[in-house]
Amino acid sequence: MKNAWFLIITVLLYSCGQENKSVTGLTYKIDLEKEFKEIKNLRDSFSLTLKGGRYEDMGKWVSSDVKIIGPGGNDWNKMFELGKERGRFPYDSIIMKPTETFIMNDTMAYDWGTSSVYYTDEEGKTVELRNSFLVILKKENGEWKLHREVGSSTVE
Repeated sequence: MKNAWFLIITVLLYSCGQENKSVTGLTYKIDLEKEFKEIKNLRDSFSLTLKGGRYEDMGKWVSSDVKIIGPGGNDWNKMFELGKERGRFPYDSIIMKPTETFIMNDTMAYDWGTSSVYYTDEEGKTVELRNSFLVILKKENGEWKLHREVGSSTVE
């Protein structure tokens, strides 16, 4: 089993290192500056939609088959319980601080970093929760979308 994992990881690392190549061997160019700007626009639009309380509009910033694993712990569980009617994103606002953004190809990228989320508790006080995140972004219909997210209440 160890050898199988080693082989899988080796193949993945090798394939990730092949810049500007597709599976078919055709080359393509990626305008990294443009893609980074579009990803930043996604983050900003996501944040503004939350801050504006437009929870019904959050679907336009996530992929059609989004999967999210949120942070855990008592504080996070309390927030999720208080905001469950809001859906996947039960907070009032978020400030994302990406440490690393990597564009893997013309349709997949990832963001890694920390964020602060804010919600209103049952006493009307604003509560800040911090987390680390790893987000896989996927381009659908020419637009970057949140595709997979894993959050941790541990901030590093």
